[in-house]
Amino acid sequence: MAASDPRPTLGWSDLRGARVGVWGLGREGSASLRKLRALGVEPVLVDDHPTEPGVLATADGGLDALEACEIVIKTPGISPYGPEAVRLRQAGVILVGGLGLWLQETDRERVVCVTGTKGKSTTSSVIGHLLAGFGYKALVGGNFGAAPYDPQHAGDYDYWVIEVSSYTAADLASTPPVTAVTSLHPDHLPWHGGVERYYRDKLSACSQPGAELTVANGDSALLRERAGLLAPKVEWV
Repeated sequence: MAASDPRPTLGWSDLRGARVGVWGLGREGSASLRKLRALGVEPVLVDDHPTEPGVLATADGGLDALEACEIVIKTPGISPYGPEAVRLRQAGVILVGGLGLWLQETDRERVVCVTGTKGKSTTSSVIGHLLAGFGYKALVGGNFGAAPYDPQHAGDYDYWVIEVSSYTAADLASTPPVTAVTSLHPDHLPWHGGVERYYRDKLSACSQPGAELTVANGDSALLRERAGLLAPKVEWV
């Protein structure tokens, strides 16, 4: 899967009636399971190190079970470039992420995504604090907090402020009109398979369909050199 490959444009509602697997039962995977059950879908559950009954081990029948699924929601920590993920795609399985499914169907005019190697949690928290100060109800979540698709965090929000890691960015097929990038430095290279792919994956959160404006750290030479990977309009700060 190259960074330029088309990304699946499925939403959560598209999973009704499908054979679905959840690969990885950490925080995001557990949120995905709750969402699927709210949709009436009972998925195959697979984890590298299962701790609960009914969850298959990836290396002990779990990957085979996922291969029989139509769609697999993988946890962000599982690289789409690894041999197991490649095997699933070669078998015709569609790999997706929970946040990407949510963004396809939500009102993206009321969402801001914040990414960057460092500073994205703080920036997301500050945006949420400012929105609250203006009297808006905002959910601040994503990489460091609540999954916006988790039924446990359902609510009538005015805005969503979502921190996006490079792992999650690689799954997104759409972008809100406004994104922010705080910084750019080499990181998570084993997962991405190289520094340039890391940069492309990270910044792809800013440039999928729907992107209009990226507010970017103008002090970062690495970011300025890669302005072509940002939204059509960039505001340097």
